[in-house]
Amino acid sequence: MKPFLTLLLILLSVSLQAAEPKLVDAKNVKTGEPEPERDPELEKYAIFEENAPKPAETSPVTTSLPLKLEKGTRISLIGNTLFDRAKDFGWFESRIHQLHPDKDLRVRTLAWSADEVDLQPRPDNFGSLDQHLTVQKTDVILAAFGFNESFGGKEKLPEFRNRLTTLVRHLKSHSYNGKGAPKIVLFSPIANEDIEGVKAGTNNNENIKAYSAVMKQVAAVEKVGFVDAFHETLSAMISTGSDLTLNGCHLTSEGYQLFADVTIPQLFGKEHLPEWNEQLKEAVSEKNKQFFHRYRPLNTFYYTGGRNKSYGYLDFLPAMRNFDIMVENRDQRIWDLAKGKHVPAEIDDSNVPPLPKTAESRGANEWLTPEDELKAFDVDPGFEGRV
Repeated sequence: MKPFLTLLLILLSVSLQAAEPKLVDAKNVKTGEPEPERDPELEKYAIFEENAPKPAETSPVTTSLPLKLEKGTRISLIGNTLFDRAKDFGWFESRIHQLHPDKDLRVRTLAWSADEVDLQPRPDNFGSLDQHLTVQKTDVILAAFGFNESFGGKEKLPEFRNRLTTLVRHLKSHSYNGKGAPKIVLFSPIANEDIEGVKAGTNNNENIKAYSAVMKQVAAVEKVGFVDAFHETLSAMISTGSDLTLNGCHLTSEGYQLFADVTIPQLFGKEHLPEWNEQLKEAVSEKNKQFFHRYRPLNTFYYTGGRNKSYGYLDFLPAMRNFDIMVENRDQRIWDLAKGKHVPAEIDDSNVPPLPKTAESRGANEWLTPEDELKAFDVDPGFEGRV
């Protein structure tokens, strides 16, 4: 039986190779189109590890709370999922703008889910945290760490203290804005809560409490700010009796509203917060969405990785330029809303230039209907009429 099957496969292979193709494979046909001209101005929109600017060393400054912000202050949020997901809801950042309506602040989320103080894996050639902080000309760094690390248990506390101290000393001794050292504020993890089927609070709050205490101690020694999100969220979780997380540790929209309400007063010394501005909150979330696409493009292999020299130059760099413009447009909208100005319902992106023509060295196959697809098949006569 086995030799018969082998012979059948050989005959089938020969038959298929000899059959005349019914359609030309257009993707392998050169178009004859010339390469589009390259604009050297686009190079400045490339944030690559190999060539993005790095910060100079500088003398540290003391960060004390409440934090005082100057007009035009640039704030970068770094750390783990706590800040990474906060960008999607807008509560925390919109509070900052509400309390500083005349400051025209630029807030950028560089946080990345699962980041730890010294474990921050990135795509190839993505650019270091130092480089991205430099590109953003960061004046103030808000840093959320400690949750992932807390799973190391209390025996890992001394190691965590050393890791966090190393990071803080590095950040505070570099000038990301080109003028001086940044102000730095550490944010503790939030409390975990028990929800149906998940005893997250019971299992991990003692560890989070211990790691938060170490963060507070490091902040005091290194003369940077510290915001206690753990005790404040723990009290709220106990008092409200409602689920503020999706799974015991990741906040819902309601949870992030609470997070803003308990951390912003510590950060800025404001006990009486204004009423929420829903339109401002939505504008913040929209700006964050566009910046996310700029900071973390989905196909980094084309932008920063192995194909950035051929495809990324024309496909991604103009898009990065356009995202920058769109983010600036949304910054202006946020500033206007914070000042109480009327803004149009639609965002005006009329200043965003069209993307240039991309290289089309080879063609693409014609899109066929299922019926035409079947007609294009070359079927060995031995299989005709068989099911």
